[in-house]
Amino acid sequence: DLTLIANGILLFALLSVMGATLTLPGLAGIALTVGMAVDANVLIYERMKEEKMHGVTVPTEVITRGFTGSFGALFDGQLTTLFAALFG
Repeated sequence: DLTLIANGILLFALLSVMGATLTLPGLAGIALTVGMAVDANVLIYERMKEEKMHGVTVPTEVITRGFTGSFGALFDGQLTTLFAALFG
């Protein structure tokens, strides 16, 4: 929850600094940003649960393996979104 709140604060701070006007497509982009952040959190936490089920008990190791294991899927999703924004 904290990461989603931080994401929203940073997003609106950036929009404010840039002097951006909120339009309907802009609101759709914000909704997409929040959705992608939720998806990233779900992937990371599910990977961490898998690591705990496989017997990893050290919390820092669970977190490290959770982030490392989900990096490929997260990177692919972010790269695909970037290409769609640039060339779409």
